[in-house]
Amino acid sequence: MSARRRTSTSAAVALLGVLLAVLGAFAVPAASESSEVPTLQLRSVDARSDDLTVDVISTAKPSGSARVTIDGVAHDATVESLRDAGLDSNVVVVLDNSELLRNGTVQLAKAALGKLAPGDGAISKLGVVSTGGKAVIASGLVTSLDGVMSSAKAITPSGSNSLWSSVVLAADLVAKGGEAQRSIVVITGSPDGGVGTSFSVAQRAVRDAGATVHVIAVTGGAATPDGAALRQLVASAGGSLRQGGDDELGAMAGDAATLIGSQYRLTVKGLGISKKEISSISVSMSGATATGAFRPRVLSTGAEALTAVQTADEAGGTFANPIMKYVIVGLGALCAGGAFLAVALLVARRNDGLDKALRHYDERYNSRAVADDSGEEGLAKTALVQRAVEMTGALAEKRGFLARVSLLLDRADLPLRPAEALFFYAAGSGVLVLSTFTLTTNVIMTAAALILSLVAPGFVVDFLAKRRKKKFTALLPDTLQLLAGTLRAGYSIAQGFEAVSKEVEDPMGKELRQAVTEARLGRHLDDALDAVAERMNSEDFEWAVMAIRIQREVGGNLAELLMSVSETMVQRERLRRDVAALTAEGRMSAWVLGMLPPGIGLVMFMMNREYISRLFSGLGLWILVGAVVSMLIGFVWMKKTITIEV
Repeated sequence: MSARRRTSTSAAVALLGVLLAVLGAFAVPAASESSEVPTLQLRSVDARSDDLTVDVISTAKPSGSARVTIDGVAHDATVESLRDAGLDSNVVVVLDNSELLRNGTVQLAKAALGKLAPGDGAISKLGVVSTGGKAVIASGLVTSLDGVMSSAKAITPSGSNSLWSSVVLAADLVAKGGEAQRSIVVITGSPDGGVGTSFSVAQRAVRDAGATVHVIAVTGGAATPDGAALRQLVASAGGSLRQGGDDELGAMAGDAATLIGSQYRLTVKGLGISKKEISSISVSMSGATATGAFRPRVLSTGAEALTAVQTADEAGGTFANPIMKYVIVGLGALCAGGAFLAVALLVARRNDGLDKALRHYDERYNSRAVADDSGEEGLAKTALVQRAVEMTGALAEKRGFLARVSLLLDRADLPLRPAEALFFYAAGSGVLVLSTFTLTTNVIMTAAALILSLVAPGFVVDFLAKRRKKKFTALLPDTLQLLAGTLRAGYSIAQGFEAVSKEVEDPMGKELRQAVTEARLGRHLDDALDAVAERMNSEDFEWAVMAIRIQREVGGNLAELLMSVSETMVQRERLRRDVAALTAEGRMSAWVLGMLPPGIGLVMFMMNREYISRLFSGLGLWILVGAVVSMLIGFVWMKKTITIEV
């Protein structure tokens, strides 16, 4: 193996190692498959009065008072159980009786209802919703276990699992039970059957009901519960998750009942109402600590509403993670390098194209200073990057679009070789996508960054090419008039083009000089001019070349012909401007109507993210897709209506 290949291999391995290290640092560990019962968790915070009340769930019995820290200031709080505070506990059990479960498992689940018996214990009322076939209220909220068990006798395995529809029904049932501790116990051993309500609707229903969710997942059967969705439901509403075989159902139901009874109210007297937008909270009780955040002047209920955030007083920087500091430094250096490269591309003179190869045949070559060519040329100077550029170019050439890229770069007059452009295009897209995912860990943002990185360069190149073509077309009438003048002065057609190329501005002057140089090397002048027309994608210049070719074949006064062509082009340009003026209002209306929906959507996303987020799940996604398709159809229709070809 050569030294160069060893170097390339080592560099590739090192790059792969760095990438894996970065991804590993930010990888989210897989959720545990064991039971998840937090020691202490916040259930609600009532900040509507001078006395702050905090409801918590604790696996340990509190001893004495607790300490509540608000925005960094510690306060002593009194502790009492919610039952002593006059708040009953209503529980609705969602019981999975789908056909995927054995009859024995369903019978054991029904027997486990005895552990959640209402009455003198922690639970005041109990209800049951079955999931088999469709969501059905098997028993409303009652105070007697006998009534619940009598209603549950008819529950047998049948149909698919309507889990999320049953959760919605349970949330509605427990919400109608009046002011009480609201809990939903989900006993399931199979995933949702996909019929009826979606998970997002169930999640929202539980949140609106202000209920906690205690999941008992039965494992070891023919079916497997959707652990990820159940875990997400518990994380958003608060509660617990337990997993075990059907022989452990009784014990797990008893543990859930114990946890439901272990709810306490902490009261901080005379705290006052804060004027802040959001406040942090930390509760310490029985050796455990739970942190979160709440909005003053409102009642915040559920784990999602109480999620800990970094307040302005606590923020020492946008990213407190030490690893993020190194990532930010690296990304900053990468962005600085990219900006320097972009500026270099804009100001650097392309010195490796046809102009350089043919400069010795240009008469002006001996009358001007020539840059030193001793150094390496091109943007890819390192061996690794050069090798990557070569591989990119070879792959593009095999696919057949290297020539197309070269033509686009020539039209935009960008000082890049096709292989270099493709390499930096792919590398830039990869860096942008990886950076976006690393910083946001959001799939939607990453997909948006991917689309932007793939589409934006093409739009930029197309914009530069159209701007250059527009300037080229504007210079064409004057160029033809100058050419006609040189012919009247006795110049030949080749001498006339050479003289005109020295007088007109770029891009016309540059393109004509290249055509003259090609003609000196033996290419037919008509072919060289046709190449200019193709390179600039100019129909007007192509017509001028056609007029010259026809005159050469049939004879006549070429100077008069060029003047006629020039006058025709002037009139066409005047007509184009008249059309642009007359359609300006329509084009502005099309742009306003086209940008209004995404603009309003962005404003709503920034102002009320929860409100607009309903479009990104369930039926909202289909509505959003339909709206985008309709908007695109309307925009294209309006554009076709106001576009008039001249």
